[in-house]
Amino acid sequence: MEQVAAVGATGVAGGCARLGSATEPTAAPVLVARNQVSRRMLGANDRIQCGFIGIGNRGASLLGSVLERDDVDVVAVTDIHDAALAKAAENCRKQYADVRSYGVFEEMIEKERLDAVVIATPDHIHTPAILNALDAGLDVYTEKPMTLTWEQARQVRDRARETGAVVQVGTQLRSMTMYQKAREAVQSGAIGKLVAVQVHRHAGGSGSHRKREPVTEADVRWDLFLRDTKHYPFDPQRFLNWRRYVEYSNGAAGDLLMHHLDIFHFITRCGMPERVMSVGGLYEMKDGRTCPDTIAVLLEYPEKFLFTYTTTYVNDKFGLNERYIGSAGVLEVREMDEMSIWRGDQEEIVPSAGVLNGPHLENFFECMRTREQTIAPVEAGCMGATCCHMAVLSEQSGESVKWDAALGKVV
Repeated sequence: MEQVAAVGATGVAGGCARLGSATEPTAAPVLVARNQVSRRMLGANDRIQCGFIGIGNRGASLLGSVLERDDVDVVAVTDIHDAALAKAAENCRKQYADVRSYGVFEEMIEKERLDAVVIATPDHIHTPAILNALDAGLDVYTEKPMTLTWEQARQVRDRARETGAVVQVGTQLRSMTMYQKAREAVQSGAIGKLVAVQVHRHAGGSGSHRKREPVTEADVRWDLFLRDTKHYPFDPQRFLNWRRYVEYSNGAAGDLLMHHLDIFHFITRCGMPERVMSVGGLYEMKDGRTCPDTIAVLLEYPEKFLFTYTTTYVNDKFGLNERYIGSAGVLEVREMDEMSIWRGDQEEIVPSAGVLNGPHLENFFECMRTREQTIAPVEAGCMGATCCHMAVLSEQSGESVKWDAALGKVV
């Protein structure tokens, strides 16, 4: 019963109800664990010992931001792609001559004296990497989505609670002042009763493409990429563009939808949706991918508002637009660059400072010292990953997918 109650409360914590407002946050609760593992307690002047798991495009960006800090030492990096690993180690050694390189993250965690890891692997490797780090008593910064499935999300959340770990999910829109201003406006009633949120995000070209150097089978630990998924002969497209394939990704739902759904949860402080409906498919792109190139998702919440999301990789003419529609006003975000808050006929324009790594990492490392909850905690990661998985299950089954709040599970 205790576990069921904890699961049922996921929605409230997932929306980060701990924050009273965007500008004046109330005191965050200190993490308490029943089975806390041994970890080094960090003082104000202690340097955090950090390892990196996955240093491809996203991991390299996070690594560059951490290397700019003067309170964190990057002591080890790991990747299954030898060329990417060598490049990351070379960059690190400009500051840390004795940084170590590993091809297997389990070996790095076992051998190094770390305080935290930053995880930026393909999505299907998030769960084993997170659980391995948690079991070793480490704090975790992980890219989104936290996991691929709602069952994995619950497993990670429960293990983080048991170990007392600080977890930050890489939904960094929460650390943008523009979206914090949006949260303040919605929570203050500036646009009245929220009834609908509409997000339209479109990308041109091949979509979900990540530019990296060419890879060969000799340069990649292919078995460690596949892990426990279906076996395929070495395929550089699967390795470089893994977001296109259902074994390693939830496609657009786990990639782009995840960001906007999570910030919607943050802004509204809502609980889990009652049901999720999704349609989509491969309408145009015949390049071997198995994730849809076009989707439309609808989520219905018990707070009596709807969240709709549409995206296609076929045409980017209309870009990105987010609209929060209330009974007395509208909040509109354009390309994450600028926001308008309409209170009746009065418009307030709020600029964006950009989508940056720094503030989100700063929050993570600070919470490691205070042992307080991060701005994108494990509960938020669990909620977001669960909702995205529900969207995938609906698209694949052709049926609506419901959340059973009493049992804390997807049905």
